Amino acid sequence: MNYLRSTTIKVDLLAGTDIRDACCDVCELSNRLGTKVEFNFNGVTVVARPQSNPLELAEKYREELKSSNTVKLVVS
Repeated sequence: MNYLRSTTIKVDLLAGTDIRDACCDVCELSNRLGTKVEFNFNGVTVVARPQSNPLELAEKYREELKSSNTVKLVVS
C-alpha cells in the first residue's frame, strides 16, 4: 500500500476511552488507510502514522501531559 503523505484523517473518540486503547485503534486505522490519523485527547493532539507503535505513542502522550509546553502535539 502506498503511504498518502498529503492527507490526515481527524477522528473523534468515545468519552472515557483509555489512551492506550485509543492509540491502538488509531494506529490500526492509520495502517489500514495508509495515512496519518489525528485525534485530540485531553487537550493534546496525537498523530499516528502508518507503522506507528501504539504503546510508544501512548507513552509520548503521557510525557507531553507532564511537560509545561504550551503547544501539545504528539507524533509517532
